[in-house]
Amino acid sequence: MPKNRISGELQVWIDARKRFHLSHAQIQMARELGLNPKKFGKLANYKQEPWKLPLPQFIEHLYHKHFGKEQPDVVVSIEERAQHIAAKKAARREAKRGRNKQTIGIAWYSPAQWNRLREISADADDLEKTHAEWLATAESAMAQMVENGLVKKVVVDVDQLEAWCREQGLSIDAAARSQFVTCLLRNSQGDRAEKRNGKIEGCLASSAQEPALENERGLSRLDIDPYSPCPCGSGKKYKWCCRKLHRRERR
Repeated sequence: MPKNRISGELQVWIDARKRFHLSHAQIQMARELGLNPKKFGKLANYKQEPWKLPLPQFIEHLYHKHFGKEQPDVVVSIEERAQHIAAKKAARREAKRGRNKQTIGIAWYSPAQWNRLREISADADDLEKTHAEWLATAESAMAQMVENGLVKKVVVDVDQLEAWCREQGLSIDAAARSQFVTCLLRNSQGDRAEKRNGKIEGCLASSAQEPALENERGLSRLDIDPYSPCPCGSGKKYKWCCRKLHRRERR
């Protein structure tokens, strides 16, 4: 491992090992004993003070006196320890990166559910005519958005959607479907409040209306979580990025 990747706390032990000609085992003994490597010079002056033991023998004698054994059961060098610490830090960074990666929820319909959705939707004229057309558009959108976050298919039961919209007093349109998908997605992610309430409507967004996706590439409006990364690739949430633009275009 390159020297500049080893912390100063460990580097002083490497310097002490080289300066006083100590072994890896002796360095580990000194660490376990709590000795300060910066003060080894005062302990290694046996030539000026003959009653002292040489530093390597002194460390071994002190270790045997305290722990009752000649050396540690497992000897790990400072370089190996530094590599282990660096690997743990890298794993934590990767785990944190994975937690920060947002999930994009896309409503997913079976052929029967899609036909039922067209029958009850207020914006049926804006939807694709067939399930095959919608499926091709949805898969294309997923391929484009997969780089912005974790894409998850949210299977929608249209009867459940209809009942939810009726309870909320909403017409079944793109905005209502988007809110419903958001609720299902949060519910599937195990939100504690939703688990306690046991109701989908417990995860309603604060705003009454949220737009569905209708981006500049001409994709049909899909039921996308409004809090997902914007499909334009800016890294911002859709709500705070292209939402206003798309809303003006619809008007």
